[in-house]
Amino acid sequence: MSAYLVIEATVRDREALDRYASQAIPMIRQFGGEVIVLAPWELLFGEPAYDNGMIVRFPDKDTALAWYNSPAYQALLDIRAAAFDCRFRLVG
Repeated sequence: MSAYLVIEATVRDREALDRYASQAIPMIRQFGGEVIVLAPWELLFGEPAYDNGMIVRFPDKDTALAWYNSPAYQALLDIRAAAFDCRFRLVG
């Protein structure tokens, strides 16, 4: 069963974001993940928290967790922290 990573973010540093994305997105693909959408949120209900969203589909939950916990991805966390404020959620 597919698993979906939902990322909510507000960009703090565009240059750091570019460095992060140039490494994180190829890693996602290496784990069989597919970026379904990356765009500003359109809030329909509730309190706004973040400006942008991204949804990534992985083959299953174990693969998504393997990507997130991989040493290569974990090495990007400092760049991610500089790039944006965020929340990651895993569904599936």
